Amino acid sequence: MTRPQVSPERLELAVREILVAAGCAGEVADAVAHGLVDADLHGVASHGVSRLGIYLERLRSGAVRGHDAVSVVTEWPTGAVLDAGHSFGAWSAARATDLAIEKAREAGMAVVVARHADHFGRAAAFSERMAQAGMVAIVAASTAPLMPAVGGAEPVIGNNPISIAAPGGAGAPFADMALSAVALGKIIEAERTGRDIPAGWATDGDGAPTTDPTAARSGLLLPAAGAKGFGLAFFIEVLTSILGGGEGGEARSLYKQRDEPNDCSHVFIAVDASRFEAAAEAPVAERVDRFSDRIRSSRRAPGVEAIYAPGDLERSAADRNRAGLALAQATIDELEALAAEAGVPTPFTKEAA
Repeated sequence: MTRPQVSPERLELAVREILVAAGCAGEVADAVAHGLVDADLHGVASHGVSRLGIYLERLRSGAVRGHDAVSVVTEWPTGAVLDAGHSFGAWSAARATDLAIEKAREAGMAVVVARHADHFGRAAAFSERMAQAGMVAIVAASTAPLMPAVGGAEPVIGNNPISIAAPGGAGAPFADMALSAVALGKIIEAERTGRDIPAGWATDGDGAPTTDPTAARSGLLLPAAGAKGFGLAFFIEVLTSILGGGEGGEARSLYKQRDEPNDCSHVFIAVDASRFEAAAEAPVAERVDRFSDRIRSSRRAPGVEAIYAPGDLERSAADRNRAGLALAQATIDELEALAAEAGVPTPFTKEAA
């Protein structure tokens, strides 16, 4: 059976209306709805509208605030520490991103940390936003402890995602990755859709390797590339929670502690690429494009049809999905129930395709 498609614009409007009906301020609902649909648009369903249900549950419990609660803790010409006030992560991250851009344009670079924050969704949404403003950008987040130290048997650190982006005339190239072998959201999405997970992603509750996503939810995620992934996750904790004033390893689980603030931290690093162009023959974006093209045109291994530069696959997915998103049936069912509960129209009608 063919799943109904929905236009991204119509889906975003429905998600916004559901959030507002639950008590979310309009400007915050705009940011959250856009972030969720943007993730689905780029083929990252694990961070898309499938998360709306848990977001609403956390909003109603008071674990996350649906209004602007962001404040400045301390600020200087090249940086700042913000207190997100447990606002929705997509909202506080947009505020921090714009501040980092503003400061980098003035001073050449900037580092903004947001503490007491909540899940911000797809990290690349914010690194891309900075890259489109002419910045080389790094965005990272602390998450609830999900991974053991190498050789350990208890969770001591999050899978702390990081996204890096650069200006590009044909579209900002970016990388976006969690530092576990896979993001927890992909395991949750596999559970929702009834699929096994690959070996090497996670253990069960006893520490034994598993391909069962449900068993993995009670176990541990494994660091990507062993000690390399663990080491990077450690220093992201330094850049986020510790620079923000915390001790590290303090973020709570969105799913296991649903009525408590997530209390994660984010970092936004912006470097104004234009400051480095005086000694160059061409703008940074132009040279990044040439480098990307050289990668795409490099010699392919046997059986490989195409080589991609960072961000190509997600950008191609977005180009395809603008004509209509086909969501998982479990997500469609949940959204229809949430829309009915909120008293707003469902986006899944024949004319939505």
